[in-house]
Formats: sequence, structure tokens, C-alpha cells
Amino acid sequence: MAEGDSILRMARRIDGALAGSVISVRTPGPRRPAGLSSREIDGAVLERAESRGKHLLLHFEGGVVLHSHLGMRGTWHVYEQGERWRRPSSAAWIALAGDGAEAVNFGGSSIRIATEAQLNRDPRLARLGPDVLADDFDPETAAPRLRLAGPDLRLGDALLGQRLVAGIGNIFRSEGCFAAGVSPQSRIGAVEDEQLAAVLRSTRALMLEAVETGRQPNQVYRRAGTPCPRCGTRIRSAAHGDSARVSYWCPSCQPPAPG
Repeated sequence: MAEGDSILRMARRIDGALAGSVISVRTPGPRRPAGLSSREIDGAVLERAESRGKHLLLHFEGGVVLHSHLGMRGTWHVYEQGERWRRPSSAAWIALAGDGAEAVNFGGSSIRIATEAQLNRDPRLARLGPDVLADDFDPETAAPRLRLAGPDLRLGDALLGQRLVAGIGNIFRSEGCFAAGVSPQSRIGAVEDEQLAAVLRSTRALMLEAVETGRQPNQVYRRAGTPCPRCGTRIRSAAHGDSARVSYWCPSCQPPAPG
């Protein structure tokens, strides 16, 4: 699943390529965005592109928004005018062409066109916690929110709960915990406030670096059984939580908190 770093990078790229342009809309594939007709944004100016956690929002003049959630396999590509697409047109939900560039959505879990008012009433967005990549994100302030999940929940599961902190996915929960030296297997009630803040600081730093470079860290993620890059201990993994997502950690560098 695309994590917050990928969504922010996409938003920045679309914004840089198309913001301020009058947009021409095509829906070349068999699937169509839900909600309002694409005619509502055809011929309108794209004012800005925004990321909120794992949601991508394209704001058009007149108070209309294209809201995209990419799920596990969706993506947006940005092409120069006339450049050949890297995927078949039948796979595209929507294509937005402007001055010298085109942004094309291929798949995802959902895409819709809505008014700003409808967006403000969307429970999925209303329930989002603070975005870990927002300019005003404060790890010390956000850390206590993780405790809202209850003392018995594992830290790794709490980090994936978008209602607590938005934007973190499976890669960065493992890598952020490793960077901070805190086990994702620890129960929230046993982790100190400063440790929670350290995990959020490390996760944010790694994600911001990935936004700039396009490269995600790979110290422990999907490296179960290989030596820890710090101490040589074999990296462990476990699936837990309702979605059975797998987290990765070093048992020596990240001993579980007692309790």
C-alpha cells in the first residue's frame, strides 16, 4: 500500500506540473470516478494538490475536489505532453491534461469527485489523526494519541491506525521503530512517552527523506532471518493485528518493553 511519503511525493509532482493549468479530462478505461461527473472539473483550473495521510486531494476552482485513495496497487503517473504512457489506457481511471503535462491515475481502492462541503463531511477524512508529514506535526504532542488505542495494543498496530497518526504504513512502522530502538511488539502501556515520541520523530524523518529521494529505507523491512545491520542478530518478524500485517525488528537492538 502506498504510504504517506509516496502520496506527498505524488501531490508535489502533480502540483508542480499542473497547478494553475486549465485541465482537460479523459476517462479512457472502463472504470469511472464515483460521485460527481468528470465534467465538473473538465475545463476548470487545478488550484493545488494536497496529501492527507494516505489520501490524495486535487482541488479545483469552484470548490470541487478529486479524492483518490490508492490502496495496495494504485498509482499516479505524470507525463510530459505527448509522452507515451507506461501502462495501457484501459487501466486508467482518469487522465488530467494541462499546460505541457498530464497526470494519469491507474487503479486504487477508490477515486471520486466531490464538492469541498462533501469532503468536509467525509468520515474517513474526519477520523484521520495528525498527518506525520504535515509541516506542523509535533511528535511530542502526537505521541499521547497512540495511547488512545488502549494499553494492551502493540505499538506496531497503533502506528498503523490512521485515526491516531495518519500516513504511516507497514514499511515505516518497522523502520521507524528500528531507528528509534523501540520494539513494535511492545504493548503501548509499557512504552514511555519519550519512546513514543522518539518513534514518531524517527518515522517522520525517514519518511521526509523518502519524499525527497524516492527511496524507502530497508534496514529491517522484509529482512527476517538476515543479520541486523547494527549488531548482527537475526532480524525477526511477526504478523499481528486484525489485518495480520507483518512487522520486523531486531530483538537485541529493540528489546520489548517490560509489561
